[in-house]
Amino acid sequence: MKITAERIPEAQMRLEVELDDARVKKSLDQAARRLSQRFRIPGFRQGKAPRRVVESALGADAVFEEAADRLIPQALTEALEQEGLDPVAPPSVEITEREPVTFTATVPLTPVVELGDYQGISVAKTESAYSEEMLEEQLLELRRQHALLEPVDRAPELNDRVTADVKAEVDGETILDQPGAEFHLREGAVIGVPGLSEKLVGVAVGEQHEIPIDVDEDWDDEEVAGKTVTFTVTIHDVKSEELPEADDDFAMEVSEEFETYAALRERVETGLREQTEQQADQEFSQAVMQAAVERATLEYPPALVEHEVEHMRQDFARQMGQDPNTFLRDDSESGEQLMASFRSQANERVINTLVLQHISEAEQIEVLDEEISADIDKMIEGIPAMPPEQAEETRNDESFRATVQSRLIRERTVERLQQIALSNHASGVSDDDDADESDDMDDLDESEADDAADDVPVSEADAEDSTEAEVNEE
Repeated sequence: MKITAERIPEAQMRLEVELDDARVKKSLDQAARRLSQRFRIPGFRQGKAPRRVVESALGADAVFEEAADRLIPQALTEALEQEGLDPVAPPSVEITEREPVTFTATVPLTPVVELGDYQGISVAKTESAYSEEMLEEQLLELRRQHALLEPVDRAPELNDRVTADVKAEVDGETILDQPGAEFHLREGAVIGVPGLSEKLVGVAVGEQHEIPIDVDEDWDDEEVAGKTVTFTVTIHDVKSEELPEADDDFAMEVSEEFETYAALRERVETGLREQTEQQADQEFSQAVMQAAVERATLEYPPALVEHEVEHMRQDFARQMGQDPNTFLRDDSESGEQLMASFRSQANERVINTLVLQHISEAEQIEVLDEEISADIDKMIEGIPAMPPEQAEETRNDESFRATVQSRLIRERTVERLQQIALSNHASGVSDDDDADESDDMDDLDESEADDAADDVPVSEADAEDSTEAEVNEE
């Protein structure tokens, strides 16, 4: 067996494997015997027909494929052992020649991650977006949900609810046709595209109106972005929105647990503050993670991303109540768009996971066994219906414990990064300062390197280049 190995980009190794003729012949003979046992060959007992007869009866391709199903995996395993390779995912294999039998294997290798100066990250904590205006808007929305709608004989005004036939065209093609549509005319509301709601104020009821809307270039619907959408609208009826008073009676109408409007207001305020705090925490966490990723240099095989994509596809299928084995296996346009979205998210997940794994190692972040047990017990307490025997199995499931351990380490690594970012920011350190200092050091290093290079004999310089090349290859 002849093997040619070549390191290729994205942390992969390409192996070209040429098999010995004698080995191939033996494998083909064995494949023919197996086929002659499964298929009746006229004139021969089962398993006794010669290969040439089997090839004549079933086809040479059938015999070759039967042989390859066993021969190629065996040869690949031997090649990986011979080259000392430990793939992080199954290699992809392609048979390139039949005479002599040759195949190439793309082997995904362990990712290469250089963290850079993650300890220099400096990020300010995002402030909560909570405001009194948000609170009043939320309370107003609650009143709108409990509003009375009274029919009126007039042209529509903002905050009215209308029933209308709505049709929309772009470049002569209909993109919306909805008779009897019901919607509120809210300022800034999007009915297909922004701007239509305001243009319907004051139009005559019962008449057909043609309303062109110029859509901004940055609108998120590519079908209409930067184009003119022509709406044809006929309003059939208008209802005025009568809001309830903001009083105790309204609070009790929302829920019996609120005896006063003040109690309702307090609950809404608490919820908004928690929501905006969580959003601020999430934005801060994302900013810190992005800063860490930007400082790192990574090389990882695409197979890791594809593995994550498959995991996301199956999870999504289960959430949708679909069969994970067939969901999104077709070539539909919507399926391709969803898979592209999965792939983008999966790529980000792989990068973040690799960076966090290496930072946790650098920071020596560990989780004690009793901490894992405590976390599992907390999860079990949140499922009162779990039978005691199942709870005990969960506690002792090594695979599940390893998953919990990984999650806890990841969470503590993120917390450590956040501490670093906040500490540096409080000390007045900024990423810009680090960049300037790094540039200065680079200039100094280049100057010193130039001076040193003048004193290095050619043979030594060549030796350094050779050593560096070997390191890169490894």
